[in-house]
Amino acid sequence: MFDKNIEEHYIKRGDPSKPTYYICRRIPDTIGLFSKYIIIMGHVRYALSNGWIPVVDMQNYPNSYLAPEKVGKENSWEYYFEQPLRVGLETAYNGENVILSRAAKVKLPAPGNNSMRLLEKTNNALLEWQMLVKLGLLKVKSELMEEILTIREKLFSPTDRVIGLHLRGTDYLVRQIKNRPIPPPNEFAAVTVRAKLKEWRCNKFFLATEDKAIVDVFKENFDDSCVILDKEYANFDPKKDRARSVCRIDRENDYFLQGKEYVTDMVLLSMCNAFIGARCAGTTAVALMGEKFENTYFFNLGRYGAISLD
Repeated sequence: MFDKNIEEHYIKRGDPSKPTYYICRRIPDTIGLFSKYIIIMGHVRYALSNGWIPVVDMQNYPNSYLAPEKVGKENSWEYYFEQPLRVGLETAYNGENVILSRAAKVKLPAPGNNSMRLLEKTNNALLEWQMLVKLGLLKVKSELMEEILTIREKLFSPTDRVIGLHLRGTDYLVRQIKNRPIPPPNEFAAVTVRAKLKEWRCNKFFLATEDKAIVDVFKENFDDSCVILDKEYANFDPKKDRARSVCRIDRENDYFLQGKEYVTDMVLLSMCNAFIGARCAGTTAVALMGEKFENTYFFNLGRYGAISLD
């Protein structure tokens, strides 16, 4: 039931004494998984503030993690995350009161999903939004979390002190969209990591990125101290690809696997001793999930086409 009306609106309105279900959605299909995660976080908070039951719909709206033949049949949010209040779409759409959320931009973790004020905790915004994660309203599926913990045990020993490093390339670097944060050059990022390894007394760092060129630079410069997830990387073609999230890899079940690998990367980052990140939705999600970092550093090179560093 793809509804093209992007504004918030009722599709069913009945007995006001019965629950109201608020369907969390986001269009278009180019939005990456952790951009959706943060947007859905905003929807969840908004729904709860109104006494509504939030339910995430990544089933009836095409997205980068749902194979085209499965649209309308499976909910790709539930591949990786629990529903906020463990209520599914069938129950929600069969309810007497059903609201479709705004499908465009919503109120995000204030004052923006990659704002330096949010990331550096210069106000209470980060703590306020972290509570939604603590309360289990955006919980990773238990079976997937078990897999991630097993991977972590294979990658690191109990004595390792690890920095999580999240860098963006591909569409962030090539398309240079106005107001999008500028990613750091690889050489500058490498110098920063080398300094922080010494300053924070860490012996390894876990690199999460979608860009194979970034992996090659860090593997060449750091050898075994650079740890990555064993995964395949998609080729981003700036002439035809709108965003990295729509790039496909020629393998079975690629739509599901790309989301699974992305969640695994972000959760592993959140479990590190310290964290370094380029400004993007993934970095904000890690900051929200990883509340116990000993140290953090965020690259702040401004935004494309903007004057101030915010």
